[in-house]
Amino acid sequence: MPKIRVMCVQPIEVDSEQYEQLISKKSRIGKLIGTFDRNHFKIEWLKQFNALHRDLSNFKCIYRSEESKVSNLLLKQDLQSTDFHVNGLHDISEYLDLENTTYELVFDQRFFNFVLVVEIHLNLPDDKTAELLSTELTADELAENQGADFYNNLRNLLVKEHDTSALSQWGNAVRLEVCKRIQAISHIPLKSSHRPLAYIGNNSGNFTFFVEASPQNKQMKQQFLACNAKAERVKGNNTTIIDNDCVHYAFFSRFHTIMTLDIGRYYRFAPIQHHIQSTWYYVSFYSRVLDKLNSHILANDSKKTLNSKRNVIDEYINKIELLRMNNENFKLAIESDNEDVYQKIESKWNVESSLEHAKTYVSFFKDYLERAYARKAEQSNRRQNQILFIISCIQILGLISIWSDYLGLSKIERFINSTGIHTGSNVDTVLQINTWLPLGLIAVLVLLMMLAYMRRD
Repeated sequence: MPKIRVMCVQPIEVDSEQYEQLISKKSRIGKLIGTFDRNHFKIEWLKQFNALHRDLSNFKCIYRSEESKVSNLLLKQDLQSTDFHVNGLHDISEYLDLENTTYELVFDQRFFNFVLVVEIHLNLPDDKTAELLSTELTADELAENQGADFYNNLRNLLVKEHDTSALSQWGNAVRLEVCKRIQAISHIPLKSSHRPLAYIGNNSGNFTFFVEASPQNKQMKQQFLACNAKAERVKGNNTTIIDNDCVHYAFFSRFHTIMTLDIGRYYRFAPIQHHIQSTWYYVSFYSRVLDKLNSHILANDSKKTLNSKRNVIDEYINKIELLRMNNENFKLAIESDNEDVYQKIESKWNVESSLEHAKTYVSFFKDYLERAYARKAEQSNRRQNQILFIISCIQILGLISIWSDYLGLSKIERFINSTGIHTGSNVDTVLQINTWLPLGLIAVLVLLMMLAYMRRD
């Protein structure tokens, strides 16, 4: 009777606009430090990975041990429904291990990232395994039976392919529960005009089938691999990572199969499957956010917008550098599995090259924002100088007006005659000075204005 652990890794996406608020407001993240340190994972590989790599692991368990989760009985009811019968014919609800099936919401406070990890345990009877893994039915026959193969049937419980795709009641309840928990943790009020803070997008979920059976059982191994291959959307995408008498590790695309009797391989390979999926997702998430940020800047490149985004881009630079450092630390933690397993998977998904591309792009974008802000600041200074010049011209005109008011020719002549100041002086000279001085000032002012106009570019 092969025991199967089906691990589903679903990164939870946070709305990009609200994500900027989360990473920019240090007080929110600061309040969470130490909040979940006493919580312990129930999924075995997460529990052991945290215990062995306490200095390297930043996984935080959101759920306290006494907190209740969505009941697995609801999952069993879903499997009893004809919508989730394998190949539209087989009810596998009786093979579900209710006690060990569970899910965890994994939180990394450095990135304010959340990943939903689901682990479904099944005990398949030997005489039913071949029937459940059968690939003989055609796509038309599966559609007629309204069913799916063994791998896709379990995927349909948790993943929506399209907006109109059906989701199991258990899967939907788990989604709602974890997204509400993230909303509460973030302390961001939910606005009706915005999409939810956290959500799981369509076609999001990577599945690894850990089969507790000997890979020397060629028939059973072939049955699982054939079912895995047929379940894939992209055909012929299999990479054999390890194939020996102890373990067979087949890395496909949406599904992966690891067959071994050595439980230690589960503890070693499950963290790699989780890491590669979550890292790949968040590199693509940051790339999408930066593209959206770039489009926003192109649509509105005001000085205020540029200044605000300069601060945000610094946060993204920090996050991408942390992601790169986290990737290197993880490779140290898995030791020899880095070369034997991780590098083969990474080369297939181009994770490290994507990290380098993200680093280059964000650095270039930072420089672009700095240059754009400098241009805007220069333009602003030029406008301020022009305004100051106009104000100075107005002030000079005001002085001329005062001069004309209080030192008019008639007033000056009466003043000179009444005081006798003209004795021994040339009255005409004084009058001419007071006549031509304002006119000269006006001419200089006009000349300065013409020079400023000609040099405005």
